[in-house]
Amino acid sequence: MIRPLILIAGMLFSALVWAQWPQWLGEQLSEQHQPRWEIEAGADSVTFTPRGAHPQVWVLMSRKASAYDTALSSLLTTFRRDLPSASFRVFVLPQEPSELVRWTKRAEREASLIYSVGSQATVSLYRVYAGGKLPVVSVNAKDPVLLGLSDGYASSGNNFAFTSLNLPADITFSFLRRFRPQLTQIGVLYASANTSAYLTQYLPLKTEAERRGVRVFPIEVDESHPDQGLEKVLKKQMAAMRTQDEHLAQSLLWLTGSSSLLERIGEINAQSGGLPLLTAVPDAVNGSAQSALMSVGVGFENNAHQAALYGIRILRDHTLPAALPVGVLSPPDISINFQQAERVQTPVPFVLIEMASELYARDGSRVRAAGMSMENSQP
Repeated sequence: MIRPLILIAGMLFSALVWAQWPQWLGEQLSEQHQPRWEIEAGADSVTFTPRGAHPQVWVLMSRKASAYDTALSSLLTTFRRDLPSASFRVFVLPQEPSELVRWTKRAEREASLIYSVGSQATVSLYRVYAGGKLPVVSVNAKDPVLLGLSDGYASSGNNFAFTSLNLPADITFSFLRRFRPQLTQIGVLYASANTSAYLTQYLPLKTEAERRGVRVFPIEVDESHPDQGLEKVLKKQMAAMRTQDEHLAQSLLWLTGSSSLLERIGEINAQSGGLPLLTAVPDAVNGSAQSALMSVGVGFENNAHQAALYGIRILRDHTLPAALPVGVLSPPDISINFQQAERVQTPVPFVLIEMASELYARDGSRVRAAGMSMENSQP
């Protein structure tokens, strides 16, 4: 019964089109082009709208996080400017791989492009969809090579196009040494549950630092274990650092992109014993007490902007994902908070001040934004 009804409806629609078709335009145009164009005949005109001309972008979020909100906002802003016909549909990562597989099948029917936001979503999607039909672009995810998702930085070799929040370890270390030229020790904070931070930030920096003769103290935080909470682990490792550097004049703390710890910067500052806190996350430097002293890395917004441009190239210019290299921004974003520098009585080398894109004065006000000085302010 359903098939005859569909046939009758189609005949009625065709009859309506023919009834309104203007005499001044050849009727064969409707027959020839209906497969690829939505055709609407009016009293004084005929509209041809290309079928499938409005790309559907699906976004897979790892979980709720302010960093991912920033990323999505940047995606929407860039697409609105450069590809306004695209529409977005946002999902949270399914808990089970089987659910994710079903989600990809649905995406193949309805979407033109997928964005995976966060390392967890990117790794999970890669495991079930590498080599799939739809292009995928990663956003706010860590180094795909170090995560084991790509053999190299030139190409993924499949339907994934990657961007990265990570800087190469040698570049990160060079900035830490610029900040503290006599550096001999680094305490590195990371959450035990954040595998991506451990693999792509802690381990590479440890290898590079030790190669340069600098000792690394792991500060691994696991609040589910009574002896591995932030306060206890930080206190223990700082005591160990003082055995080699009594006044911690040649030491610093480095905070990885572990989201759970980025939300506790105020606690870290309060328990750091006067050690300067530096981080890989530019967004973790602001004008408040919940701020690191300095950041060297790739900002969430800039990373998402690059991912947006990758997606637009894929949709508009038909660029293959495998033709796009891993997106690593250079030079890095640098942000400095002079209030935090004064709190721990640590001078900031002038060369880093010159390079910084964001500066916050001693009173917390922002005096440089996106590399541009703010009027009537002094750091």
